[in-house]
Amino acid sequence: MKWLFLVHQVQTPNSRERVKVWRLTRKVGALLYRNSVYVLPYSKERLEDSHWLCQQIRDAQGEASVFVSEAHDAGEDRILRHLFADAREGDFAQLDGALSRLLNRFRKPKSGRALPPAQLKALERELVVLESTHREIRRIDFFDHPAGPKVGRRLRQARFLLSGLGEKSGAFPGIRKHARTEFRGKIWATREQIHIDRLCSAWLIKRFIDPKAQFVFVEENKLPAHAIAFDLFGVEFSHQGDRCTFETLLESFQMKDRALASMGELVHDIDLKDGKFNRPEADGIDLIVRSLSGSMRNDRKTLAIGSQILDALYERLSSRSA
Repeated sequence: MKWLFLVHQVQTPNSRERVKVWRLTRKVGALLYRNSVYVLPYSKERLEDSHWLCQQIRDAQGEASVFVSEAHDAGEDRILRHLFADAREGDFAQLDGALSRLLNRFRKPKSGRALPPAQLKALERELVVLESTHREIRRIDFFDHPAGPKVGRRLRQARFLLSGLGEKSGAFPGIRKHARTEFRGKIWATREQIHIDRLCSAWLIKRFIDPKAQFVFVEENKLPAHAIAFDLFGVEFSHQGDRCTFETLLESFQMKDRALASMGELVHDIDLKDGKFNRPEADGIDLIVRSLSGSMRNDRKTLAIGSQILDALYERLSSRSA
């Protein structure tokens, strides 16, 4: 098979720049193969990611090049595949250990009462972090390590158990309902480098909730205080229980459209990777959105072009449900 090799050298003594490069390398899923040589299984999307990473390294006063090559024989392929298998096995094992420690704290008081709301919220925050970590590992799990689905099932079990701990206290009362007339001409903010849930949620907001909406895509610590945040940890319009942000918005604004419900299932399967709805279109939509986001490198352009695609998808799904 074909492989991508990234050769780089960061010459700056600035430790922040070095850490930044390391994090970016981790983000695209590249692994250290030999001294200063990183490897990725080839795809057009990963080639784009590698070129983007090279530019980031050059901006940090470094040198970087990308090469595409095929393994000489099956043995060399196995060595490289094992490199990724070992890395993901370690990632999933670490996550599974953290999940086990969290599950050990899922204990109701002997009185049978629900846990205090503050304790439930603390457990919820930790579980959300673990769910997010699982999604990030799956995103760079190029060879589908068998530990991925196993940890995913345990996370869904943890989510179910946690909802049970809060049943009697009302700590999880459901999603608050809103009228769309309350949200007109607002500024909406989320993290930059949008992908499926943020892109589709922004489209949903603009088309069905707030036609005059303005969007801000920035680093999480630079969000405007007056903006309505979405798809961010701890805010109202974000993941709630096992729902993605798109699903939360649908329920919050009481949208019963069948085509939108189908789109919510697609976004859920792509974003949460739990196979809940088993939508056959999910992989294709995921590839389109990732390719769009990767080639644009500009969230406003991604939203503009992505909205045209989502308009067409919505019309198609509407005609099916008519």
